[in-house]
Amino acid sequence: MGEGNMTPKISVILAAFILINACAAPNTVKVNYDSAEISAEAALQRELALNKILSYKKRLNTVSYPILRAATKFCTAKRSYSMGARGSSSSDYKDAWRTTANKIFGGDEYTVTWVAEQGPAAKSGLAVDDRILSINDVEFGTSNQQHNKFYAEASRISKNTAPIKSLLVKRGGQLLEMDIRLEKICGYPVVLQESDAVNAYADGKRIIITKGMMRFAQQDQELALVVAHELGHNLMGHLDKKKTNHMLGTIIDLAAAANGVSTRGTFANMGSRAFSQDFEAEADYVALYYMNAAGLPLEGSANFWRQMAAEHPGSIGTSHSASHPATSERFLAISKTITEINHKINTGLPVEPNLSDSK
Repeated sequence: MGEGNMTPKISVILAAFILINACAAPNTVKVNYDSAEISAEAALQRELALNKILSYKKRLNTVSYPILRAATKFCTAKRSYSMGARGSSSSDYKDAWRTTANKIFGGDEYTVTWVAEQGPAAKSGLAVDDRILSINDVEFGTSNQQHNKFYAEASRISKNTAPIKSLLVKRGGQLLEMDIRLEKICGYPVVLQESDAVNAYADGKRIIITKGMMRFAQQDQELALVVAHELGHNLMGHLDKKKTNHMLGTIIDLAAAANGVSTRGTFANMGSRAFSQDFEAEADYVALYYMNAAGLPLEGSANFWRQMAAEHPGSIGTSHSASHPATSERFLAISKTITEINHKINTGLPVEPNLSDSK
């Protein structure tokens, strides 16, 4: 390698050395700690974080399950069957998080973390912290094969009406065997997303609620409104309708392109946005009927949008995004829908959403 190639490199190294030595540094003495202390603190923080996630999931299940159960009358096209319980095991986690989960659950066994009040599991005697050893003789195990087989059986029973004939449970030093009848619920699982954004959405198969939304919707009634709203998107087929509208716009774009006009996807975008605010308003509307069917209080639920307006004042007078109505509109629409539902209850009318003449 020639001297001419070395000189620029040496110059860069010297410049970096001078820069580092010239940078301003803190004035105080650095606190010393060793790797063992760091590992111990990291383990403690993982435990706090996992316990927080489990508490979010417990609250989300508690709020959403009655809605999914009561709304079966509205979701005839997609139902599943549930025993009204959730659980987890350390084998659901990886690396250091598995060690943390093992400590929280007290072992590798599949541990019940939530049981629905008055649900089939509760009526059969299943309780939080019970260890499920097998479902219909399919044993739980921590190997990949056993793990997958157990969860496959749990998924299978959610798709048919047959009761669980044998649920083998360990409670302390006791072994208990239960049979559990399943109940119908809407087949849209409600899942927690580890995001700090205040958001919730439906994808046509699930309902996704972020941690940020869980923190924002401090009252269970507010969280119920959010869950029911997203259920409304799924049950009213909004995602499919948006796809259809996008496709119609795409056809126009293609037709224009065939005639030498470049629209750059303008009509596809217009199709995607078509009726977006109306879909949001419709999801708000039907959500209140789902909440009512679940026996949840409706009065005061519109305050969620006042809370949202307080956090995002720009959304008060105009739409708070291109696809959503203004918070002031949503508050009034929900308030008037509650009046509509109460009128139907008081006059003995069917408490079901009003459909337009075209439907």
